[in-house]
Amino acid sequence: MNGNVIEVNQGNFQAAVIQRSFREPVLVDFWAPWCGPCRMLGPLLERVANEPGSGFVLAKLNSDENQGLARQFGIQGIPAVKAFANGRVVDEFVGAQPEPVVRQFVGRVKAVFSPAAAQTTARESKAPSSPGERLNQARQLLNKGNGCKAESLLQNFPQGPQAREAGQLLPLAKFMCGGGRDLGGSADVQAFYGQAASAMQRREPSAALYNLLVALNQEPETRKSNTRSVMQAIFVLLGDDNALTQQYRTLI
Repeated sequence: MNGNVIEVNQGNFQAAVIQRSFREPVLVDFWAPWCGPCRMLGPLLERVANEPGSGFVLAKLNSDENQGLARQFGIQGIPAVKAFANGRVVDEFVGAQPEPVVRQFVGRVKAVFSPAAAQTTARESKAPSSPGERLNQARQLLNKGNGCKAESLLQNFPQGPQAREAGQLLPLAKFMCGGGRDLGGSADVQAFYGQAASAMQRREPSAALYNLLVALNQEPETRKSNTRSVMQAIFVLLGDDNALTQQYRTLI
């Protein structure tokens, strides 16, 4: 791999894709060596990415070797391409596509990427001056799907009026940052956790709560408390008056 084409895996995905997408768009190509259509699409994506001024990075992800990530992002067929901008999935397609379609796709993604959003992210990275500002900033980051930066603000939160809420939100930040992997569980349950974390990163709390509820109902009683903590954190983020909070709170 060279130029604007990189290899990514479970270990570097957060830094190489999520965090990098705040600086420039990142297209993730989910592929496998046995996949014939992947061998057709892959070289086309690489050629477009390596053109001068392409304006995006292509991240190649072997779905056979990174099945947890494939489950997390709901990959059911390959090749699958998901475009990340400003920390979240903004567009996607499945299957080998002709060059004009690929170029149109790239153009849409580049149009979605906002340098202003990147500047906002840079401002958000500045250390807040008070616990209240720190909590508000963490809330904003969670609402934008950025669990890792929110986690750094919620960890070791100073004692005071906001400490309880910070503690309630921390499990969600950890869950989002880890892509749902921190809760463990069987492979089937892990798939639901991954989909829930991905949904929160896409700012889709309804889908996240649905997948968490399915996972909760499959977990043994001894493991349910951690799942409930993440769901309750979403309730705190949404607020007591939110319809989703009222609906799902009665189910857990």
